[in-house]
Amino acid sequence: MGTPAQYLQAERLKYPGMLPREILIWRNWLKLHESEFERFDYNVRVGQGTDPGASYPEPERSMAIQISQKRIDVVAWKGGRATLIEVEDRPGVSGPAQLAAYETLWRADNPAEGAPVMLLVVPRIQPDTLTVAVRAGIRVEIVETSFDELRPKK
Repeated sequence: MGTPAQYLQAERLKYPGMLPREILIWRNWLKLHESEFERFDYNVRVGQGTDPGASYPEPERSMAIQISQKRIDVVAWKGGRATLIEVEDRPGVSGPAQLAAYETLWRADNPAEGAPVMLLVVPRIQPDTLTVAVRAGIRVEIVETSFDELRPKK
């Protein structure tokens, strides 16, 4: 038995940074689209993070910077082009805003790369959130997902 976090342990390690519900959404998306990409990178750090200062010894200083960096759920690669993917269970307008921020940081960190595709993967979306995403140039893919396996087992 156990909690969803416990029985999804292997997948939580495979897809770091995703919550159990997001893992289920992502698994369903992969069933439909995995073959369209050459590789997937997970929990990709972007941005400068926050440097606590030279008074902090290494490796603590480097660790502080790393844990304060933003993390993209997935970067999918096809033909040398990156697709920045955010997986969300209940996206609000913060989902598209988050992807727009990731795009800015990605471009700063990867100036030689072309413009990435931005993709929001969700099981449902509110009309206002969809409007914001479309206006920001973010693709939205709605993936039917059952969360039954996360219910407490008797």
